Amino acid sequence: MDIDEAQSRLGSLKKYQVYMYLMISTGTMVTAAWHMLAIIFHGYVPVHHCTVSDTRLIPAHENGENANMSQCLMYTDLTLTNSSTTACREGWTYWEGKDRDSLVPYNGVSIATQWNLVCDKLYLKDFTQSTLVFGVMVGATGFSALSDYFGRKPVFLFSQWAMVVVGTANAFVTNYYAYAVLRFFTGALQQGIILTGFVLACELFQAKHRTFAGIIIEDFWGVASCVLPLFAYIIVDWHYLQLLISLSGLLTIPMYWLMPESLIWLCANDRHREAEQIIRNAAKMNNIEMPENILAMPPLSPEAEAAQNGSGFFAKLKNIKKLRVLKKEETAAVYTLLDIFRNKRLLIYALIMAVLWMVISMVYYGLSLSTASLAGNRFVNAFLSFLVEIPAFTSSYFALQKWGRRYPLIAYHCIAGVALILTQVIPKTVGDVSLVWLITTFNMIGKFGITGAFGIVFLYAPEIFPTTLRNQAMGISSLLGRVGNVCATYTPYVSVYVPWLPGPLFGGLSILAGLLVIFLPETHNRPLPQTIEDIENWSKTPTVAPVASKSADHELEAVNDVKPAKVV
Repeated sequence: MDIDEAQSRLGSLKKYQVYMYLMISTGTMVTAAWHMLAIIFHGYVPVHHCTVSDTRLIPAHENGENANMSQCLMYTDLTLTNSSTTACREGWTYWEGKDRDSLVPYNGVSIATQWNLVCDKLYLKDFTQSTLVFGVMVGATGFSALSDYFGRKPVFLFSQWAMVVVGTANAFVTNYYAYAVLRFFTGALQQGIILTGFVLACELFQAKHRTFAGIIIEDFWGVASCVLPLFAYIIVDWHYLQLLISLSGLLTIPMYWLMPESLIWLCANDRHREAEQIIRNAAKMNNIEMPENILAMPPLSPEAEAAQNGSGFFAKLKNIKKLRVLKKEETAAVYTLLDIFRNKRLLIYALIMAVLWMVISMVYYGLSLSTASLAGNRFVNAFLSFLVEIPAFTSSYFALQKWGRRYPLIAYHCIAGVALILTQVIPKTVGDVSLVWLITTFNMIGKFGITGAFGIVFLYAPEIFPTTLRNQAMGISSLLGRVGNVCATYTPYVSVYVPWLPGPLFGGLSILAGLLVIFLPETHNRPLPQTIEDIENWSKTPTVAPVASKSADHELEAVNDVKPAKVV
């Protein structure tokens, strides 16, 4: 029998699959989410003003906000209060709160307060998140290749434990530039964790269930994100918060013994004996009888035999290349990226998908990183912002199954766009009634919409490109998604100087992206295209009800090509 039939006999949601899925999903998303989103609390910028001997030396704030105090200027002396100001001379004093009457001294430590990353240095705080995103770009490329070559499990565990070292080192740095450099390596290792963990979790299941597994794992990201504000509320010093986040990776040590290698990867590399042993262990846990010869195992070449018999973990890694047999998938045509530019229809699809990834990444991370600027308690706002991701990801799966790809993606984009535009239209007060709660509510609705779009585009993007162009096109889309991510890191900076801009900008871009989806084809219940001709013929053939085996192959190939952007 083949590997998919063996997984079918093991069952879909039996004890083995559930235990392993929970373990891998938790180990993947907790570490990945916390390191990606830690800057929300590491980089918190409290209300501040120049440190002075007399508060009369502080001018009123230009726009009347930020507790009505200028954050970067002071009068030169009390006798020239109407004319002469200068930059802060003795540093800054930091306060917690958003109204002058309720300010209390800030008792925490963030990178902004430790290194005074305010005023003309404010951009340096957001630059540290940009360095992380640049690391994500490098890690997404490097670790994807390494996991295909060395296997999912060793790359996953290496990334987890290397993250412990890098993250712990970052907790003890006393220099801003050292912190920024280590954030780059944090971003790279984060991709080593999330990409390999995502694939490991999906490949636990039969092909027909991997779409479900690939989307529901995003809920673990949402749950982990919800926990982070609680820790940040309790641990007010960023050093200790970073230490907690980093040392949590040590909880993955038991996975060295408990977590199996991907069965699909083992079989693809002719390591059938290891795969068969894993299947037998799973069958025993699930109380399922399996035949004596589970997998068809052709005679091994001398090189493969030597690798199989190699003693120790590293001996097997050394011989992985010898285990690879030349059995490439046959395709009707081989294309290069130039073919995208030669074909008008394919070029339009590629450009639209690139815009979608860039807009979704920009809006999602822009909203996530700017929760501290919302009215109300910043910890509660962050918790609510992450909480809405759970129903967003879950609902996107059911929307995919019922209405296909296009209409749900358009709907989620429009929900996000309208809600975010309304956050700027609604006044903060009407008479004596505060409407701040309503503004925050629409901000959360916007986060719900863009998160749902995030969940759908992962599956949709690989379904509109031919087989031999799929990974290359996805790589470009993901890269542009990172460009949007980099832009999003400066949202808090822009909000300080142009507070009205992010809502309408993100809302308008979301609606525009949703309208562009109209020009994409519906791929639901269609076989994945093998050639450009297949895509051209889509307009001539209606969708068909899925045949079980073809539907399974369709979902298998699509999910295997999906590379989460967070994660985009």
